[in-house]
Amino acid sequence: MEVPGTQSTHADRVESARMVSMTTSRFTFLRRIGLPVVLVTLIAWSGSVSHAQNEQNQPPMLPGDFPPRVKKHKTPDKLPAVPTMTPVFSISAAPLGYGPPGPTYLGRNQNLVALGFLDENHLLFSFRAPGLLAREGDANQATAERQMRAVVLTLPDGKVESETVWTLQDRGPYLWFPRDGQFLLRDREGLETGDATLQTKPLAPLPGGFLAMRLDPSGNFLLASSVDPAAHFDSTNAMGTRKVLPLRTQIGPNPDPTNIAERLIRLESGQVLSTRHASSSAPRSINAEGFLDTVHEKLDQWSLTLNSFNGGSQILGHVESTCLPTSFFASDREMLVAGCTEGHIPKLMGVSASDRLLWQIETPIAIVPPLFIVSQDGSRFARETVVFKHSPGADTQTPWVKAVKGQVVRVFDAATGKVVMETPISPTFDAGGNVALSPSGKRLAVLNAGAIEVFDLPAPAPLPEDVIH
Repeated sequence: MEVPGTQSTHADRVESARMVSMTTSRFTFLRRIGLPVVLVTLIAWSGSVSHAQNEQNQPPMLPGDFPPRVKKHKTPDKLPAVPTMTPVFSISAAPLGYGPPGPTYLGRNQNLVALGFLDENHLLFSFRAPGLLAREGDANQATAERQMRAVVLTLPDGKVESETVWTLQDRGPYLWFPRDGQFLLRDREGLETGDATLQTKPLAPLPGGFLAMRLDPSGNFLLASSVDPAAHFDSTNAMGTRKVLPLRTQIGPNPDPTNIAERLIRLESGQVLSTRHASSSAPRSINAEGFLDTVHEKLDQWSLTLNSFNGGSQILGHVESTCLPTSFFASDREMLVAGCTEGHIPKLMGVSASDRLLWQIETPIAIVPPLFIVSQDGSRFARETVVFKHSPGADTQTPWVKAVKGQVVRVFDAATGKVVMETPISPTFDAGGNVALSPSGKRLAVLNAGAIEVFDLPAPAPLPEDVIH
């Protein structure tokens, strides 16, 4: 399951120079300038860090508490020369009709491939249909129609079990894997569901201009956002008033489109359960019970709040961060939270829904927000990042091509935050789609150097009781 937010937007950048100082001298600082000034400074700064999609955070801590003793596992910001494990088998992609895209696509956040496990022994691989070239100028158009070939491969022999061609209306995300044996396809007709035969049937229409989609880790619900001026919004909001800071400071025109509709859909039936107006193009994370919001309390204190689908809310956890944190469900009972330490170091942590810090790791500042892929059982997640020689230019795509050094994926145990393995992958797909975890988290598949490489991983570390139940 690829986590959007991780997969749908990546225009946001973090500028560490603008982070608020929350070092050990903060109490002296408070006495000198006064609490109201600190509050104003923190709120103004928190918007400037945009979506803060660079993975960062600090242990949960309330005023007067001492930080818990947690071992830190550093993740170096470098491109490994070779994988730390050897793939157990490799499937050549060229005989399937696959050809790598040109480097001019870099930086456009276009979904050019899709790779995912249907079960432990079946992979679905999708790519541009060979021989069907885009018209001149279409490469620059995110809304240009295209045809994509899809094949289901048996493992480990790589035999093609089924195949088809899909016609898609744009270059946005189009394939998701909500539960064992099934996939979701977004095509011209809306959202469809399918299985290993590649036969699909309609699930739900997606009116308006599609933006992004979130899946509930249990595979029961999805939350889709779109620009839809004709949407009929719910007359009441069962969640009531929410004290949530904006994801960015409003300077000049609002970069997010207006008339954003956020639809909650039941996966089993395709029934639209609610349609709400959203202020951001990135939909909130959900689990089987409700929406996850990161709510500012005071200073660098934040709460992770679950707003139930049926109304009401409860606090699942607390975190401390000197930048605007972002969070999403890795499973129904575990959240991954990105924020910043007192020393402005990006940090990622795992928090249980019973308000317990499971682990924390320092992460490098990412020029392009990392992508996350989570196994269906929640035992493992992969963090996919683009490694740069230097920051790319903002005016043209050519500096982007010259600035990219490569791409790396690291696999973590969700129970401990420890790195299980890492491997470089080529070519670079900045929108992802080239990495997959099996439902059990025991297999990793990557599209690398013209082949699908499959790694057998050791058994995941057991999840804590408060994450399982």
